[in-house]
Amino acid sequence: MTLRFEASCPDGLCPGWSVILKGEPPSDASKFEINFMCDGDGGIAFHFNPRFAESHIVCNSFTRSRWGQEERCSNFPFAAEEPFQIEIHSDNESFHVYIDEGKIMQYKHRVEDLKTITKVQVVNDVNISSLEITKKPF
Repeated sequence: MTLRFEASCPDGLCPGWSVILKGEPPSDASKFEINFMCDGDGGIAFHFNPRFAESHIVCNSFTRSRWGQEERCSNFPFAAEEPFQIEIHSDNESFHVYIDEGKIMQYKHRVEDLKTITKVQVVNDVNISSLEITKKPF
C-alpha cells in the first residue's frame, strides 16, 4: 500500500463535507483507494476502490475488525493516463459519488456516529493533481 495523501479533520468529515480529488492513473494502474477512516478504532466508514483489471468499483466498510458486504459498481469511467475528478459528498444518509460531475453511485452509511469519521486517505495507483476538502450546505 502506497500512501498518496492523508488529511485529518478532528471535528468529523461527515455529514456535509465533500472531498474532491483530481488525478490520473498511471499507465500500469491496478487499483487505487479513497478511504474515509474512523477515529480511534482503525475502522473504514467508506472504502472506494476502482479496480482496473476488473473494470469495477468496489465499495465496502471495515467495522468491528471485519469487512462488510461488498457493493460493486460496473460503471467504470477510469482509464490509464486519463485525468479525472471524483467528488464524494456525505449527507445524513449516504456517501454520493460523482465522477467528472456525473453521479455514478451512492453508498448508504454503515457507521452510526458520523462524527467519528475524521480522516480521508488516498492510496495506491493514482497521481494526485489536487485534493480539496470543503463543507457543503445541505
